[in-house]
Amino acid sequence: MWPLLEEALEDQGIDLIAFAGDILESEEREALWRKVYSTGKSLSKSEQTEDENVVDELRYREFFVNLTGFGVPVVFVPGHIDSPTSRLDEAVSGFPDVHNVQKGPFEFSDYTIVGRGGAVGPVDADSTFYSSKTTTFKKHFSKAFDFPPEKTILLVHNPPVSRVAVGQNSNEELGAEILNRIIEKNKPAYCFCGHAHASPGQDSIASTIVVNPGPMFRGRYAIIDAENHRVLFPTPLKV
Repeated sequence: MWPLLEEALEDQGIDLIAFAGDILESEEREALWRKVYSTGKSLSKSEQTEDENVVDELRYREFFVNLTGFGVPVVFVPGHIDSPTSRLDEAVSGFPDVHNVQKGPFEFSDYTIVGRGGAVGPVDADSTFYSSKTTTFKKHFSKAFDFPPEKTILLVHNPPVSRVAVGQNSNEELGAEILNRIIEKNKPAYCFCGHAHASPGQDSIASTIVVNPGPMFRGRYAIIDAENHRVLFPTPLKV
């Protein structure tokens, strides 16, 4: 996939890469997350083997080696299966041009990017999967928007309730209402999100443009022309 993406972006003159999470692939972690999300009950902390830890770190490093190969800054937030987040942070520490905006805002050109990773769910968790309660999200963003709204970008893994938040089942709503309230209150120029793999596209919440580029593992991505407020969804790469 990486050579195809490099070829597709070669003449685009990109200045920044934003990634909304889920680097790892794990059916087991996804199944546990769905169980907690549907039942609202917390699970006991699971222990990963040393081999799993090593594999996770290698995947993280390989991923960011490829992303930084484009020669531009990379901003990201962890996905709901990129856990524990401490391991991801450790892997990223060797990449000076990669910035986890969950840990603090990133200023680029005249924009400021703020964010939060993981999924919004019934429990705070950071072991097998990464989840935060609504109150945790609200607290995180209580002081995050100290910048002009028209020059602020919100980067989150979980989408707000919108047309870009539909799950694999057409009746599955993955959007989180707390994000709608945060967007309506603070009015960032853009909200970039992921998590809902089946509904790439764009929507609007008040004056904010909400963009879900779709999953990279299916060859999907979006190009944002911030100067002209345009969003382009190129033909998916044949991965």
